[in-house]
Order: sequence, then C-alpha cells, then structure tokens
Amino acid sequence: MPEAGEGPRLATSEPKNRLPMLISLLVLAALALTAWVLQKQLAGSSLWSALVTPEPGNLHQLIVHDSALPRIAITLICGAALALAGAIAQQVLRNPLAEPMTLGIFPGAYLALTIATIWAPAAAANQRELIALVGGALAMLLVFGLAWRQRLASLSVILSGMIVSLYCGSLTLGLAISHFQLLTGLMIWGGGALDQHGWQASGALFERLALASVAIYLLRRPLSLFEAGESTARGLGVSLPRTRFAALGLAVALTACVVSAVGVIGFIGLAAPTLARLAGARRFQQRLIWAPLLGATLLWLTDEVVQMVAISGVFGSQLIPTGAVTSLFGAPMLLWLLRQLKSRPDLRTDGPGGSTAFRRKRPAQLVAVVASLAVLVAVLSLMFGRGLNGWHVTSAAQLGALAFWHVPHTAAALAAGIMLGLAGVLVQRMTGNPVASPDLIGVSSGGALGIVAAVFLFAAPGPLELFGACLVGSIVTLMLLLWFGHRVKYAPERLLLIGVAIGALFQAVSGTVTASGDPRAVLLLNFVVGSTYYVDPIAAAVAVVVALFGLGAAPLLARWLELLSLGEGTSRSLGVRVDVARLAVLLLTALLTATATLLIGPLSFVGLMAPHLARSLGVCRAREQLLAAAAAGALLMVLADWLGRMLLFPDEMPAGLMAALICGPYLLWSMLRTAPRAA
Repeated sequence: MPEAGEGPRLATSEPKNRLPMLISLLVLAALALTAWVLQKQLAGSSLWSALVTPEPGNLHQLIVHDSALPRIAITLICGAALALAGAIAQQVLRNPLAEPMTLGIFPGAYLALTIATIWAPAAAANQRELIALVGGALAMLLVFGLAWRQRLASLSVILSGMIVSLYCGSLTLGLAISHFQLLTGLMIWGGGALDQHGWQASGALFERLALASVAIYLLRRPLSLFEAGESTARGLGVSLPRTRFAALGLAVALTACVVSAVGVIGFIGLAAPTLARLAGARRFQQRLIWAPLLGATLLWLTDEVVQMVAISGVFGSQLIPTGAVTSLFGAPMLLWLLRQLKSRPDLRTDGPGGSTAFRRKRPAQLVAVVASLAVLVAVLSLMFGRGLNGWHVTSAAQLGALAFWHVPHTAAALAAGIMLGLAGVLVQRMTGNPVASPDLIGVSSGGALGIVAAVFLFAAPGPLELFGACLVGSIVTLMLLLWFGHRVKYAPERLLLIGVAIGALFQAVSGTVTASGDPRAVLLLNFVVGSTYYVDPIAAAVAVVVALFGLGAAPLLARWLELLSLGEGTSRSLGVRVDVARLAVLLLTALLTATATLLIGPLSFVGLMAPHLARSLGVCRAREQLLAAAAAGALLMVLADWLGRMLLFPDEMPAGLMAALICGPYLLWSMLRTAPRAA
C-alpha cells in the first residue's frame, strides 16, 4: 500500500492534560440526567430494587432493570468501541478526520444490511455482524482505491470516503423507496436506536470490544511509531502495510459490531479522539485510554439528552434516534476540522473535468445534435411504455388520454436537466473546481434543508412556501461556500469538502426525520428523492419558464465565467468587478438549483456529469459549454425519468434518485482515472 499522506497535527503547543476535568464534568452531567430519567421511569418505585431484584409484577422496575440499565451499558460500550476505531484509523492514516463515517464504513455496512434484509432475510437475521463487516470493508476498500493514486493524502481519503458515503446513501434511499414497508423497521433501527430488551446484546458487544482491545494492545508499539513518521517507522523494522491492514481491519470489525447491534452512530469516532488530543492526550498510547473513555461518556450524555427530550414530550411521541443526533452534531464539527488539513489532493485531471485532448471547431452543431437527441428521447419516452401486459407502443388515443400526466413530468425532467447542466457549469467556472456541482458541493442539499424546514414550520406548505424556503436555503449555502472559499483562497478541494460536509448535514437531518417515525417523513421523502410523479401542469410550466430564463441569462455571463476561472487576481487585473460577477452567478445558480431541487431532489449528480460530458466532447468555451451542458443534462434527466418509471414497474424509482444511480459510477470512475500529481 502506498504511504499515507502526511497528516497534520491538530495543535502545535503542548497543552495541559485537561481530560480528567473534562470527563468528570461530562460524567456528572450524564449522571444528573440519568437520575432524572430513571426517576421518571420508576414513577416512585424503589431504585435499589430495580437495580438488584425487581419486584414481580412491578412494570416500572422491570423496565429499568431490563431496558434502561442495558441501554446505558450498550451506550457506553458503543461509544468506547467507536472512539477506539476512530483513534486507530486516525493513527495509521495520519489523518485527523478519519473515522468510520468519513471512511465510508458506516454507510457501506448499512447498505449491505439493507440489501440482505430485502433479498436474504434469513442471513440478515442470523449473520448480521458478518454482513455488516463485509459491507463496511468493501466500502473502505473502494475509498482507498479512489485515493490510491493520490498516495492516500489526507484530503483525498476524506473526499473519497464522503463521496462513497453519499453514493451508498443514495443506493440505500433508493431501496428504501422501492421497499418502504419492508424496510420501515430497519430505517428506524438504522438511525442509531439504543433501545434494549435485556442484557444479551450488551454482553456480546462487550466481549467483542474486549477481544479487539487486546489485539490493539498487542499492536500498540508499532502503531505508536507512526507518530514519528513512516520513514522512521520503516527504519525501525515496522511493516507498514501489515500494521495498517491489521489496524484498519480492527476498526472495520468494531464498526460492524456496533452497526449490527444498534445501527449507525455517526461521528463519535471523530469527536472523541479529536477532543482527547486537544485536551492533552498527545501520545497515541494516551489516546488509546482517554479516547474510549471520552467516547463512552459523550454517547452516554447524548443519549440521556435524547431520552430527556423524549420524556418531556417536546417533539410529541416521535422517536428520536440517538445516532441521528450525533450526526447532527458531527457535521458542523467536520466543517470546523477541515481547516486542520494541510495535505491536498490534486483535482486537476486529464480526463473528465480537466483539459480536453481536442477542441471542437463547430460546437454549435454538437449542441444542436445533443438537444435534438434529448427531444427525441423525450418523445420516445411518451410513446414506449410498460403496462400490465408488458412492453407496448402507446397508441394516439392512449397518448391523448394520458397527456395530462405524461407531458408535465416529461417537461419537468427536461427543465430540471437543463437547469442542473447550467448550474453545474456556473459553479465549476465560478469556483475553478472541475469536480464541483450544485449537489456535490451542497447547494442542492441546502435547498433541501429549506424544504425540510418548510414542511415542519408550515401546517400545509404550498408550492410558493416550498420554493421560497428552497431558494433561501440554496442562497444561504452558496453564501457560506463563498465565505469559506474566501478564507481558503477558493481552493477547489476545500470548497468541495465543505459542500460535501453540508450534504452530510442534510443527510443527518433527513435521516433523523425518517428514523423518527414522524408521519411527515413519507411526505419529506417524496420531496427529497425527486419524483416527477406529482408534478402538475402549473409546476411544470414554471420549471420550463425558469429553464428558458437560465438558457437566456447564463450565456450573458460567459465572459465573467471565463475570467473567474483564472483566479481572483487575474480577473481584477482584466477589469472584472469580482464581487458583482460572483453575486450575479450566485443568484442565477441559486434560482436554477432551487427550482431543480424541488423537482428532482438534492442528489442527482447531473450537475456534475453534464458539464464533464460537454467538456469531454470538446466544448471548452464558457458560452458553448453552458448550452452543451444544458442539452446533456436534459438528455440525462429524461432518460433517468423514463427508466425510473419502467424498470421497477408497477413501482417507480424517482427521477432524481435514478439519475444519481446512473451518474454516481461516472463520478467514481472519473476519480479513479485522476492522474497522480505532486501534492
């Protein structure tokens, strides 16, 4: 295995060891909340009897003895296990952001369990740990495969891990839509529900944690040498590939055990080792002790807060999974930690998104051909379909009878593709980032967060409220990206990672709502997965008008886009008012993205793939690339809409989700063929 990127230190000065005081404060807070929760659960019964021997027939004592206490036990064990997995992953990769969530282990394990639940329910019931282990290991291997040619640089590993996580999440969401009734229980459990019905699960998980701890103890000396640098460790006789493989295998095993027991508990593996380091645990062997203690305490405190909120009835009777709450806290922490990374992957590429091998002499003809092909596919999607008697050609009478339904959602798919293609070029040109897109850098996710807010703030949100909330969310996200980008001099990989972190925050919010069992979760899923099924003629007409406006307005910004991609200094020297140019591009991108997000959801990758297709076909100038990407986006979205309706008939796969499943492999492939360059 290539050498890992030289990860930075999180601090340069030797801090005092504040860990005993920090953990003491957290334990006191957790104990106080635990006492309050137990008091409510006991309802006046004897705590001592509940702890030792519950009275027969006393339901309150039985609940405390067989549910509340095992829940505390498994919470402590899971927190310690995840913190230990994060600590060893960060050590061997020399990457302060490495942990089961950012390495793709959690999403991969959960996807594997979802697949097994649908097609191998007996194995899912009896071999849950093995299935989770295989899924997590395969996801992590894919992450390392993507980052391999960048010599496993810190940013490259995290970027690859988060992209794999997004794609695994899209696949899981697609399966959840197509098998909603079958997977409802799995989704609630997968949110990280720590409810227990006895001591069996906590006992089994403790045994596995003890075995892993012994193995890590035996590896402590070679693992500690990673702090001295890989050259020093190799000079002292440490086999880096074997040690790294063994340590990461233990991290995957610990994560798989936790996933199989309680579901996904996000970001504890990131927070605990990081806080331990910042609070004074500078050496690896110190973190091996303090990080598990801190992880156990953090998860315990978080779970008690969740139970307190549930008992108080702030959110009614809805279940709030603890794992989803930790993800809500973890995504902002990830944003804060991004500035600590110094090693950077080279996002330049000779393949998609980079410089093309040729420039087409007559790009207008190509644009006309792709646009004609998109229209042809749209017409064919109306003519060819699948019914109860199999595939058929729609007759003129049938086409006329169903035109009120087919035409609006086909028009909406065309408009969404045009808008995403335009927005993708605008974002890539504005940021100078060849792998940016509205969905990948978080603009679509910000708009979707606005939709989530509207669904819960308004009793019956209408199209105007949803569009306004989505537009505000997109604008706010773009402003945050530009603000962060200014601080990091618009480094492409930084903007991309910030956007992916915003996307992770959206997934945490949507996962919390979905796993809570709230009846509005189904409504929310219909919005965020991007089904054109419910698009009415008025909404389709508005989308077409916005798309036509974008086709007219975006080329007017072509000169600014050409110069902005050269950098801020060059743009100013050539007479461009950078602030005005960025504001104009920002507003148009937000309008296009918000409208498209309402139609097809926040994750489709069309905004990434369409500009790359245009560039790979030799269309490199900004004006022509805008038009070519719009045509390619329309073609992709119409094809995805038709396949989503036909492949699973009589069920339907939403167009946005189908587009993500189609375009996701292209994204992974384009990263795999990125040429290695010096960081």
